Amino acid sequence: MASIGSVRRSTTLIFQRFGLAPFRDLLPPELFETAARQAGCQPRRQRSLIPEVVAWLMMYVGLHTTSMTQGLLQAWGLVRSLCPLLSEASVSEEAFCQARGQLTLGFWRTLWNELARRYELAFGAAQRWKGKWRVLAVDGSDTELPNTPALVRFFGKPGAVGGNARRPQAKLVALCSVFTGFCFGFKLLPKRFTEHAAIAHLCRWLRKNDLVLMDRGFFFL
Repeated sequence: MASIGSVRRSTTLIFQRFGLAPFRDLLPPELFETAARQAGCQPRRQRSLIPEVVAWLMMYVGLHTTSMTQGLLQAWGLVRSLCPLLSEASVSEEAFCQARGQLTLGFWRTLWNELARRYELAFGAAQRWKGKWRVLAVDGSDTELPNTPALVRFFGKPGAVGGNARRPQAKLVALCSVFTGFCFGFKLLPKRFTEHAAIAHLCRWLRKNDLVLMDRGFFFL
């Protein structure tokens, strides 16, 4: 069984190897522990795939261009070469999926909200035009999802004609900073809904002195 020290070293190596190190100033280890405790998903026993490690592996795998399995093997192969106490089996695709499934929606919401708060404290000035106006943009795009039964049931396979898409498809609508690219809020919804359905959800992120850019399809108010 890997020690907590070796697990933390593995996380640091992931940061250093894949360019994530600057983000640890915004998301320190204590934040993951607090979020897991508040959400009731703190591990009951010592293991390699603690919430912090799972979260950073998810971020790397999300950026990988081939597959989740290859992304995991590449990331964990590096950290195991430098941390031999870590078990190879602890980051199999099955173990990773199980550890990811134990992290509740409340955990991710806490993490996201705290990230937005800390990011704005650090880079708030860079998001404002003339020192006053926070310049944001909202837009949507179609995205393909993993071909699993649950996602097919919820999102469907609309496709271009007759619903013959190979994978389930969704519409992702996001509210982002124009100057920094930071995403303050997003909504993933089935394509049977229009982008307007996401506006009510995203408006809660707006505040006084916000300047929002959007294409003409959004001008319905």
